[in-house]
Amino acid sequence: MHLVLFALLLLPVQSSATKIEFVNFLIPSGEGGGWDTTAREAGDALLASNLIKKVNYENLVGAGGGRAIIDIVEHPDRHTDTLMVQSTPLLLRRLTGTIKYGFRDITPVSIMITEYQAVAVPFDSKYQSINELVDSIRMSPAKHPIIGGSSYGSLDHISIELIAKAADLPSGSIRYIASDGGGEAMHLLEQGYGTALVSGIGEMLDAYQAGKIRILGVTSPARLPELPEVKTFIEQGIDVEFANWRGFFASPTISRKKLVHWRWMLEQLNDTETWHDVRRQHFWSEKFLHGDEMIKFLEQQEKQLKIALDQLKL
Repeated sequence: MHLVLFALLLLPVQSSATKIEFVNFLIPSGEGGGWDTTAREAGDALLASNLIKKVNYENLVGAGGGRAIIDIVEHPDRHTDTLMVQSTPLLLRRLTGTIKYGFRDITPVSIMITEYQAVAVPFDSKYQSINELVDSIRMSPAKHPIIGGSSYGSLDHISIELIAKAADLPSGSIRYIASDGGGEAMHLLEQGYGTALVSGIGEMLDAYQAGKIRILGVTSPARLPELPEVKTFIEQGIDVEFANWRGFFASPTISRKKLVHWRWMLEQLNDTETWHDVRRQHFWSEKFLHGDEMIKFLEQQEKQLKIALDQLKL
């Protein structure tokens, strides 16, 4: 089964004269997070670019995103028209044993973007820099919980642990509070359930632009042109650089014809000015991969994440 699927992925993307009628976007979290935003922006851009005629968004929350993967693998007949949005946690959940399925059990279609991680606090917080927050965590770890937009052992958790390790915090210093998406995580921060929030930079933009939060650092190698006032962790003496990818996957029983059409559709989307505008709006970087390149990238990421998990003992 897997050999057949991977052989399909190596086929060249072909132009399609047949317009795709309908796409159901399966979103592994609630509304307002990175997965949700990526899927809805992609669907809206596909409609605006006349690449599809109808779109539906299905939020299937649970198991830190694992419920959606389980559903598409175990009930592929329900997902003949489904594109599931996924990201780095797809690899992490498999590595940590949270669920038994990974990218080899579904059909990779295309990776579309990458996004950097960031740490933020409420705007009225006393913390003005990441080092001030780190010092407080060092003195009283239990009193300074960090909220993340994903489950324990997933992307946001690993991001804050990597930051803590680079800042020379003792092992076990991070009291991590998990949630089902960036929207819920932001709500928890606003309600005072944590000292700070770790999530994708795009998931913080609305709150940041509304003056509700202060971003203490971003995991990019240099300051983002769109946010020149936000410092990187590197320039604050914390040597961390990390980016999260997002893309789309289909059921393990997808037909050859539909796979070729979807890959063509997403390649066309990637070249539209509409999608370029979406990326700029959310501070996403372009990373379009499919076929053999996508498989190699996922395999490489998996190896790197396993090393990080072993080092962090998660």
